[in-house]
Amino acid sequence: MSWLKNKMGRSKAAHSHPPLPPLESRLFDWTGDLRDSRKFAEGLLDQLTLPGEMSALAYEPGMGYLAVGTTSGTVHVFGAPSVCLTIPLRPPVRVKHLLFKSDTYLLICVDEKDNLSIYDLSRKDFHASSVHGTSRSSTSPDVPLRVGIHSARNTVLCAEVTSGHNHLFLGLADGTVEVYDLERFCGAPYRIPNLWWNEEEILRRSNVPNAPSRLHIPLIIDIQTHPRDLNLLLLCYEGGAILFSLRDASALRTYQLRLLPGAPGPCADDPMEVIWSERLCPATSIAWHPDGEMFAMGHENGAISFWRIKEEDKPIMVRTLDDVDIERPVPPEEAPKRSLGPREPIFKLTWSGFPPQGWYEYGAQAANAWTGSGAAASPNADASSHDQTSTGGTVLTVMGGTAAAQSSSCLTVFLLPAAPAASLFGSAGGESVARQRQELHDALLPEQVAVYKLSSTVEDFCLLPKINPHYRGTFDPYGVIVMVGADPSLPAIAAQSTHRGLVAYSFPPQKGTGTYQRWHLPLPLMFAGRGTVLGCKVATVPLTQYRRLTQHASYDAVGSIKDDEWMGGLAYPNVKGAALQHAPAIARQGRPRMLITWHLDGTLRFHDMSPHLLLMGEEDARRGPILKRPFPAPLPYLTVRVRQCIMHPTMIGAPALEPLQRFPMQLQIAQVHMAWEALECAIELTTGHVLHMALGGGSFTTGAANTSLSQTMEGLQIGDSAPGCSLPEFTPMDSVSDMLSLGFQPTVSAMSDVGLFATAYGGILVVADCHTQDIVVRSGTGQADFFSRQLGAQEDRLIKGEVNSEIVWLTFSVCRTANDPMLALRLIVGRANGFVTVWTFERTSLESWLGFRADSVTLPSGHAGQACVYAQVLGPAGALALATEISMQRAVVEQEAMQVADHIQDFYLLLVVFERSAVLLDQVTGARVSHTEFPDDVVSAEVVDRQGIKVLMVLSSNSIFAVSLPRMDTVHRVQRHVPPSQEVVSSKPRATIDSLGDLVELTDGQQIRVWTTFATLPHGERPRLFLFTPRTLPFHPSEGAGGYIASVAGWLGSSAGQSLSYGAQMDAVLAGSRRPKAPPLPPRMTLDLEKPSAPAKVTPMTDAPGADSNGQSASNDASRQRPWYDAYQRHLTSLTSSSARSQAQLNMQLLHKRDELLANLDESMSTLERGAKDLFKQTRNAALKAAARDKIEKFM
Repeated sequence: MSWLKNKMGRSKAAHSHPPLPPLESRLFDWTGDLRDSRKFAEGLLDQLTLPGEMSALAYEPGMGYLAVGTTSGTVHVFGAPSVCLTIPLRPPVRVKHLLFKSDTYLLICVDEKDNLSIYDLSRKDFHASSVHGTSRSSTSPDVPLRVGIHSARNTVLCAEVTSGHNHLFLGLADGTVEVYDLERFCGAPYRIPNLWWNEEEILRRSNVPNAPSRLHIPLIIDIQTHPRDLNLLLLCYEGGAILFSLRDASALRTYQLRLLPGAPGPCADDPMEVIWSERLCPATSIAWHPDGEMFAMGHENGAISFWRIKEEDKPIMVRTLDDVDIERPVPPEEAPKRSLGPREPIFKLTWSGFPPQGWYEYGAQAANAWTGSGAAASPNADASSHDQTSTGGTVLTVMGGTAAAQSSSCLTVFLLPAAPAASLFGSAGGESVARQRQELHDALLPEQVAVYKLSSTVEDFCLLPKINPHYRGTFDPYGVIVMVGADPSLPAIAAQSTHRGLVAYSFPPQKGTGTYQRWHLPLPLMFAGRGTVLGCKVATVPLTQYRRLTQHASYDAVGSIKDDEWMGGLAYPNVKGAALQHAPAIARQGRPRMLITWHLDGTLRFHDMSPHLLLMGEEDARRGPILKRPFPAPLPYLTVRVRQCIMHPTMIGAPALEPLQRFPMQLQIAQVHMAWEALECAIELTTGHVLHMALGGGSFTTGAANTSLSQTMEGLQIGDSAPGCSLPEFTPMDSVSDMLSLGFQPTVSAMSDVGLFATAYGGILVVADCHTQDIVVRSGTGQADFFSRQLGAQEDRLIKGEVNSEIVWLTFSVCRTANDPMLALRLIVGRANGFVTVWTFERTSLESWLGFRADSVTLPSGHAGQACVYAQVLGPAGALALATEISMQRAVVEQEAMQVADHIQDFYLLLVVFERSAVLLDQVTGARVSHTEFPDDVVSAEVVDRQGIKVLMVLSSNSIFAVSLPRMDTVHRVQRHVPPSQEVVSSKPRATIDSLGDLVELTDGQQIRVWTTFATLPHGERPRLFLFTPRTLPFHPSEGAGGYIASVAGWLGSSAGQSLSYGAQMDAVLAGSRRPKAPPLPPRMTLDLEKPSAPAKVTPMTDAPGADSNGQSASNDASRQRPWYDAYQRHLTSLTSSSARSQAQLNMQLLHKRDELLANLDESMSTLERGAKDLFKQTRNAALKAAARDKIEKFM
């Protein structure tokens, strides 16, 4: 076996130990300037998850904001990809309702204590308390101003706001409706009583069976304004709906669904005595048709009734999701014998309309038809149906109504044809009325029924209109956001974030196929529900690999809901500790890094968390640098979906995966190990299985050829829209991971960049080659391996030291040891009793690996029995000695020379951090260089490298320790804090630190927070936000031409426009004669105020070469270069002081001239109003005469 010993570098030449320089001459201070304790401070960069459980959501189309309320009393507003704002409620209680008033940019929040908080998104609250602290976290001066607060006198069950007028309707638990003035921010005297008392009294006096008791208080379910008449309100009570006139303060009509005897109803399996009795159907929801001529009402028994507002006696149609005309009595022999059983209530209804097709759409369709591109449409095209919108069709969206035997995890969409136009000369005869009802009935039969299939029960949904805020946000929607409950097919964990999640889809489904696309959501919303984070890691990535991973990134579509739809807000870089001009220099000092998260649904996601995302933006000549990318930036094309891989048909029959395929609920990711140089990862499951992945396949990465297993899985898709995704490789460990015999459950693992993966369970060690799927080392299984039998007594001594002690840490490195100075690939194995074994690996000519025990060391007794937190080999200057291909090439060159230099220039140190202590060993297995102890249990540790200066950062539950290297004396201790209004940090959180000193923490509540330990040094923090980015909104349908006249008159300051505005008339009705004055408010945001002003002098950064501490040189240069400015300022002062009186006289003359112009404009507007009325009368008379003439001619 001499050839084997020579091959392993254990020849005489290798054993001749060259003399090492003295330890004092080899080691110097690696910490340097980081010994200054003033450079260490804790700062919160961002919180990536929502605190608590989602409870409400709303969308504002004018400025493009999505608001999400939580049970912890926070409202999160999302706009453009880099715009994210948190508004804390005071006091922090559960958010119950969220509403937007688009014309005045108001966000209305109703909490669980029935308090109204009204925020103006166009104004900043500069005196608001910060969401986080000041020194240890970033302030939040971008919180919008809270302009109103109100406490309702009873429990708020529903709310209604419209952009047509300035009042808010609140439906209370006693059945009354309270009105709140959103312009004066006070309660209005107008009040609507409980109108259903009289209806219930009529039922009681009529001796109707099951009539409610007099002690029963009818609840109000919903309030909706007529889409084309602000004077009409549709009030939905428990028993039915009432059409109410605000101007007359009276109920116009009452709509109540009663199933006559013999009508099968939603459940035809009911007993005959139930079917042949009159039944009341309690109401649960309502929705207006876009033209306002009819509405739909959902019921508790799963039925949907359609009513014409002029007919309150009988609905046009009553149906369920599957059957129609269930209100018509049928003989017993014709009654359906079977049904799907009882149905759940109709929880929510929306009725969407679409604008008519314009010239642009006609031209696009003609161009597609001419070029022939219409037949080959892209699969990623917009899913909205142009045929549906061009013909005036509508879409009815139904939440609920599924039968007990069906799944409730769906959202049903009815694509309805256009409603028939009302006849001008419809006679009042019975035949004409019946014909009209039949036409409406036929128009309510859907042309197509589409279903959004989801993973769990649908709890709420919100449509996303393009720009129109009217029709209650249901007109011309391009998407839908669905709130779903907990997924029963996933493992259950104790975290609030798993209770509800959000998904976004295109809307409406494509006509004909019923298909729809799934869209991205902002990162905090993706980290809820199925996306609840189970673990995370942050790591610095080599620049070359970073470019390869992000070269396919489509940042425009990530972070926002849809890339071609407007999302509001602007984000500016926020540089702390330096001027904005220093942002590029600070970004160059940083290094690219990645955030890895694994989730409850079995997915592994990658996010770009590089510092330049907070510092570098796109330059705008008017607005300055604007951040376009979110922080962190998701990379969806790198997503690994482990469940889909394992359950894929090509994997059926794999013996190792059979338990998971039988019980998919057991599938859960336990740990992820990355090899960034090779772009590979090993995914450990809680069941003990290991999945090996290569990030990016095909032309995206280069490396070893595909294995036979990879070639059989060519068609397997790993992520959504992934360009050139790689294919998974399962490393076969059947001999050691037999769940029935040995019960091998990996407890500690390590991944190298050369393809070796090591894992251990107890005292069993397994090293596998991920590329060839070979087991290289199998130790501790009770069977002596080949090399232990052949290489002599030294290995026997090492084996005896490993007996009866479990393996607690593993690390790969290319280094030398005290007894083996040859440079080689090493696996350092640490055990609980303090015994450390060094395994050496070498590639053979057959491209396979050979490994054997080469050295060992026993740690001091004080470290034995402690859990290991961090273990790594350090090079001569403190850099990490990783097992990469470059370092392996150096080792191969040295091994082929079969000799070691006379004086070794490089040496290696073993750093091991335990729960309460840390130790540094010379030459990996040599003498102890230094050690230290910690008062608290250590959670995480990392060697931080800032511009070549190294320091060991150690994180505990309540402190951060900065330890110098290599002496290991504590430089500074930073006390940790908890962000205000956030949950308390768990007693032992999980956290990882990157090489720049930033850490990512995962608490017990599955909350992810990003911190920095160098908050006093220049760095980028959460961006400054500019929220007021409005767009021109369409007028309310009730305004007509008068809306444009009122808009022009109001903009010019005239009072004539107020009489023309229908909304102003309704405000006068609701507010009464004693309406108070509007409170004074600060001015709205402007880009000039938000744009950072250029400083008079720009001092260089403190760590820049040639920088003075007081910046005198910079100020002197600036004073020498601006003498013209001082002369200009003196001249301007003299001019303004001498002409102040004349300027005042000129201002008075201009003011009188403005009054004359406004008086003339008032007279012109009055004349225009009279002319518009006359023109309308003449047009109507002409239309009536023409219609009568056509009618007579047809009759003759």
